[in-house]
Amino acid sequence: MADRMSKSDIMTHLAHKTGLKKKEVTAVVDELVHLAHKEAKNTFQIPGLGILVLAQRPARQMVMRFGPKAGQTIDVPAKKVLKFRFAKSAKDAILGSAAVKKDDLVIIEGIGPKIAKAFNKAGILTFKQLAETPVEKLRQILHDAKFPGEPDTWPEQARLAAEGKMDELKKLQDALIAGRRV
Repeated sequence: MADRMSKSDIMTHLAHKTGLKKKEVTAVVDELVHLAHKEAKNTFQIPGLGILVLAQRPARQMVMRFGPKAGQTIDVPAKKVLKFRFAKSAKDAILGSAAVKKDDLVIIEGIGPKIAKAFNKAGILTFKQLAETPVEKLRQILHDAKFPGEPDTWPEQARLAAEGKMDELKKLQDALIAGRRV
């Protein structure tokens, strides 16, 4: 697992992506955080990420599971709690969308079930994703998985499959041997 990004790393990344100065980005992010703190009681939405909500948790009884009071029932008083509800788009981007249907990458000449599985593990699930992946990255995935293969035509084949041009794909594949031009 990669290390967590520091605040400085985040600000540097945002400054690079937006073309703003790091100091300006920091001011915007700090103001967003301040506004979220101030408006949480009314719910605060961060578009594309989620909603910050202040909720009232009712009083309840709970059985202690461990410690000196294990097995005893205790009363937990009502209290205010802060909740964050992630937006569907954030869940889909982070966890992978159930709506993103995996394509059968084995249709691509030169890709077998094991290579398709390696690509899926690397986050390439659809023909569109395969078409947009640089050949060098495909080679690296193959190398890391210790699989042979020459992916030069795979993005082109995947683009045709993604566009539904199956007749053109068949013609291209007829001119290939194991995914390579002859």
